[in-house]
Amino acid sequence: MIRFHSLLKIGIAVACALNVAQAAASQFRLGIAKDLLTLDPIASSDNPSIWTQLLIYDQLVKPSADGTKIEPGLSDKWEISPDGKTYTFHLRENAKFSDGKPVTADDVIFSLKRAAGEKSGWARFFKPITGYEKVDDRTIKLSLDAPFTPMLNNLALFSASILPAAQLEQKGDEFFNAPIGSGPFSLKAWQKGQRVSLDKNPNYWQEGKPAVDQATLEIIGDDNARILKLKASELDAAMDIPFNQVAMLKNGPNIKTAVAKVFRTDLVQLNTSKKPFDDIRVRQALNYAINKQTIIQGVLKGNGEPASSSLPIMAHHNTDIKPYAFDPAKAKQLLAEAGLADGFKATLLIPSGDVTSRQVGLVIQNALSKIGVTIQVQTIESGSQFTTTKAGNYEMSLTYTTSDTIDPDQLIGFTAVNPERANALHTNWKSERVNALYAEERKTPEGAERGRMFKEIEAIVNKEAPFIFLYHQGVPYAYRSNIEGFRVLPTSNYRLEEVRVK
Repeated sequence: MIRFHSLLKIGIAVACALNVAQAAASQFRLGIAKDLLTLDPIASSDNPSIWTQLLIYDQLVKPSADGTKIEPGLSDKWEISPDGKTYTFHLRENAKFSDGKPVTADDVIFSLKRAAGEKSGWARFFKPITGYEKVDDRTIKLSLDAPFTPMLNNLALFSASILPAAQLEQKGDEFFNAPIGSGPFSLKAWQKGQRVSLDKNPNYWQEGKPAVDQATLEIIGDDNARILKLKASELDAAMDIPFNQVAMLKNGPNIKTAVAKVFRTDLVQLNTSKKPFDDIRVRQALNYAINKQTIIQGVLKGNGEPASSSLPIMAHHNTDIKPYAFDPAKAKQLLAEAGLADGFKATLLIPSGDVTSRQVGLVIQNALSKIGVTIQVQTIESGSQFTTTKAGNYEMSLTYTTSDTIDPDQLIGFTAVNPERANALHTNWKSERVNALYAEERKTPEGAERGRMFKEIEAIVNKEAPFIFLYHQGVPYAYRSNIEGFRVLPTSNYRLEEVRVK
């Protein structure tokens, strides 16, 4: 009996240990560089907010994981009328919010009307919808007065997230302190500046997902600190790994690395409402003065290619226009023609804690000094950089853009159109021709003619140079070897519902 009791105790201890191990294995911890700003889909422009919302909320449709097509989301099937003016969506039978209540046609109509409303920063994407009809509880018919080519892509945007109408109407903006969605996770807590804690949504429509019970987004602004925590097993994965450390991590034990190909462009915003950036010759000179290949090889370790415009390498990218050549003599000539033969002084904002940005900023500073331009590099908290440039309180700012959809319309509107919400990504540059082409491509059927319009827009942006076009880089990330299913998509976000911890 003594032996039996001892064995029983050992068995119980082993079982308890296994249970603890299983419980621990159901948590995934991701290190990210920036905190989110909001959980309201119609008030978001920053990537951390957008990517977190995509974990909590669902949309009718979504981009495929390979970034080539639109696939079902909350709607498992839909029809588009031959004239392109009627969209009929059918909700999944098992579509529910995380509180267990079903997603209904009323929720869809409320959410899309809100996305198109006056308070929405993304209204332009949904204004073409002029009629909302509830066919039944699970069927919605959207009507347009005229065809709008980006419509289906726009309905895949985070800003088209479907929210519970009754709760939002009752709570107003307070709803977003503890929001309810139908995505794979629900919000447990948001400790601003520290972490976002997510719980598995037990009512998620995809059977067997998420595979983890909890996911935590640890906000760690310093690149090196994220790496140290990953190596110490305090994180399961980390975003934005400096390129100069990717090989080191790859060769180390228990950690894997990857560089994702994404719809992204890295560039320097030039505030064209301030001198001397109002002069096209100055803007072009800055582009000629920087050797992009030096950055790509030295800083990115070959993981990129020079950019010729603000549009990423995606559908309808103009391959006929070439990036600005490295030509310091041409740069000096243009500055002299602009009356700045002796150069000028300016400030360049770069996000603090970002090793790659710091290195790129120093290369830019050194390159521009060769043509007489003195750059003072100013670091800024990454969460404040967007609001600072939006307010126009800057001269130059190192940043990047990513596309949330597979259609170029979103980023053309964001980086090249003015007036728009971003006024050509806060550069305040304006081209009436670009504005006209933007309006025209939105009503032109998908195909070669629409593609020609995008290509002309890119050519205009290239020539007018409201940015220093740098490069299209891959996104480096790392994860521990016991993690399966974690990857960065072409739209730069991640689907944590796919993650498994071995």
